[in-house]
Amino acid sequence: MMVFFSNLHANNILVSNVSLVNRNTNADYVFVKFNISWENSFRISSGAANWDAAWIFVKYKIGDNGEWNHATLNTSGHTIPSNGSSTQNDATGIFLFRNADGNGTFSLNSVQLRWNYGADGVLDDAKIYVKVFAIEMVYIPEGSFQLGSGSQTEAGFRIANDVSSTGTATTYTITGSAPTLQGNNAASSASNLSNQYGIALDLGQTTNTATLANGYPTGFSAFYCMKYEITQGQYRDFLNTLTYNQQSARTTIAPNSGIGYGALVSLGTNRNGIAIQIDGTSTGNTFPAVYGCDLSGNAIFDEADDGEWIACNYLSWDDVAAFLDWAALRPITELEYEKIGRGTNSPVENEYSWGNTTILGLASLLNNNQVSEISNTSNANAVFESNFYSGPVRVGIFATATSNRTSSGSSYYGVMDMTGNVWEQVIKIENSTGRSFTGAFGNGKLATNGNANTANWPTYTGACKRGGSWATQVFYIQLSSRYGATLNGLNRDSETGGRGGR
Repeated sequence: MMVFFSNLHANNILVSNVSLVNRNTNADYVFVKFNISWENSFRISSGAANWDAAWIFVKYKIGDNGEWNHATLNTSGHTIPSNGSSTQNDATGIFLFRNADGNGTFSLNSVQLRWNYGADGVLDDAKIYVKVFAIEMVYIPEGSFQLGSGSQTEAGFRIANDVSSTGTATTYTITGSAPTLQGNNAASSASNLSNQYGIALDLGQTTNTATLANGYPTGFSAFYCMKYEITQGQYRDFLNTLTYNQQSARTTIAPNSGIGYGALVSLGTNRNGIAIQIDGTSTGNTFPAVYGCDLSGNAIFDEADDGEWIACNYLSWDDVAAFLDWAALRPITELEYEKIGRGTNSPVENEYSWGNTTILGLASLLNNNQVSEISNTSNANAVFESNFYSGPVRVGIFATATSNRTSSGSSYYGVMDMTGNVWEQVIKIENSTGRSFTGAFGNGKLATNGNANTANWPTYTGACKRGGSWATQVFYIQLSSRYGATLNGLNRDSETGGRGGR
């Protein structure tokens, strides 16, 4: 077995020294060995009582011109260093995290994951290439929480018989029982879920009811959420494991358009810097393009100032769903979106994802396009309209060693940038397409046409946008605002990205 490896890094996370060790040719397995470290890691026993983690998965290809595939990991028998812990739902990947309370940079050396290469059809004498991917995640514990902030101006969730347009709206509590949806009028049941004016709820002003699919993630059960929005570096890495036809579906500009052409939009537009580094070929022997980041526009790719840590905009719903399926994650729902932001705290009217109404928009930057890109606006904690007109910024930009929840723009559980930057694309409850979602995890594979192929994942009509963007007005970015719940990601635009969970 001849093996070639790639080291990868995302926002403050680095996978290095990848190798294959202790191969067993009788049982056809081998251990994928690597080091991993990431900044701003945490684990706490009080308050939110949660931790962050790295979601690890492995891709491989056979031969120089083979297609990248998702590796099947064993569900036990891995070697995890003593300062780390792990959990695993299935054979597509594994969560690694601290085994004790702490914060700051966290490292695990000589992690060994058992890859059952025989189950993937890989022969002992194959020439293979291996990549280890890592995505920072945050654990969201099981528990009840409230939907809606009580505001009359955000079209947020409320109990179904609260038809008043004055005073404080009555928030709805999510428990272990899935809510019944109902139109909001005086005859509606106080035990059911609705929202003011019927906005983004197809039941409107009626007594009709609807239910969620079995398994629909309401936010009550524990889950993991990506700590940051999908970055341009992550989307680049995703594109570089696809076939030519799959790349064609997940980009705007054809993979054979020429070196330097932007993948999703003209290079540099609204701070998107993903471009063709090596041209693909679409005739004869078809080869995919190689993509890189070049926000500096100097035709030298993946330099320190090429923007790979900036949130990726110009992502449609199909783009986000494909990325999540490829990574063996899943979309999150708009109910989970509010759980992530609010946690177990009581709602504050018109609050942002950090739990209050204190907000100051970023107006300018230092260290543009770099991993050290920071706000040049004192006390800024969000990116939204009227302050910054260029595009999204580096994910987690407001978090520092001394920042608190408000100044860092953090959610209750430590998830970043849920207010502003780029729209979050989430599964809605407005229609039967969204309500049919069962919470199934992605399988690490895409259809040959480049689309997600996991069963019961809705099309764009079952998804919506929450949290606003760098270009939206302030009332769109409030945590419980559902004014974006009528928007969908059919088309790519400068304001829209996404993140997922598991």
